Amino acid sequence: MNTGLRKLMFGLGLSLMSVSIGVFGFMMIENYSFTQAVYMTAITISTVGFREAKPLTDAGMIFTSAYIIFNLGLVAYIVSFAARFIFDGELKSQYRLYSNTKQLKKMKNHVIVCGYGRNGSKAVRELKKSGKKCVVIDNKNEVTDSLAKLADAIVIGNAIDEEILIEAGIEKAQAIIITLPNDAENVYITLSSRELNPSLQIISRASQEITQNKLKKAGADSVIMPDFLGGKHMAQLITKPSVIHFLNMLEGVDGIFNIEQVRYEELKSEFQDTSILEMNIRKATGVSVMAYQSDKGAFQINPPASTVLMPGGNFIILGNGEEINKFQHHYLQN
Repeated sequence: MNTGLRKLMFGLGLSLMSVSIGVFGFMMIENYSFTQAVYMTAITISTVGFREAKPLTDAGMIFTSAYIIFNLGLVAYIVSFAARFIFDGELKSQYRLYSNTKQLKKMKNHVIVCGYGRNGSKAVRELKKSGKKCVVIDNKNEVTDSLAKLADAIVIGNAIDEEILIEAGIEKAQAIIITLPNDAENVYITLSSRELNPSLQIISRASQEITQNKLKKAGADSVIMPDFLGGKHMAQLITKPSVIHFLNMLEGVDGIFNIEQVRYEELKSEFQDTSILEMNIRKATGVSVMAYQSDKGAFQINPPASTVLMPGGNFIILGNGEEINKFQHHYLQN
């Protein structure tokens, strides 16, 4: 339970205690009936000024005075907390937590991202651009507005805890991306993830080359070394600048072209089992088919016009934003 909820429960507890003290005190000191004691407690706390159930004794007056002072302090505490709860964003945070819990229960075929650092945040943005549902696991106590807007659901905790992975819906997930800077933790999370979901696609970060084989043995399908790739990329900007600029252009880094994957199952029925020539892709949309991947995983670069996209296969296409949109509208199912 977070701090805000604890304070709220504490305030409610004090309120119940105050009512109990009032009822008990009036019954013991003034010999009131239960109904009269409840009535006196209510008018004392609310300060509405109605007449007493029965005239008060001196002891009753002293008790009532002390009780009023106590409740004034209690009301001041509750009002100040309520103001902070509303205006400091605690109410918004509690609503977000409630919505988050509901969303987690509905998630399936989603992608889990462990860690919302530099690599994790980029992974989440890319997933959302592609329309993927995304759950983020992070051990930071504060959920930033940017994360709340990007992720479909958030789990606060350490991903090495299997209960946290289960809470994130790993048993129903399509894939997990592990971006933690600690290689040992990444290996442990990979092992747990593979055990919890044998069919899960696992992509893990590695900081050291020696960890790559360990992650593969633990069950990772792909291992990425951001530092290695970054250093290689920077060196090739000197040794092969035109190649790197071209690759950046293909990846959309320079904002000119997009490269997309098209699965057989995504095509409209009239274009399934149809050749590139018959589909007339280039003339209809301006998009180029760069590669064909068979259901066995083999790639054919610059496939001939006679190539037919078969079940389980993929086309890799290239075009600018407008051309890709035309292709999606014309050839893909809604």
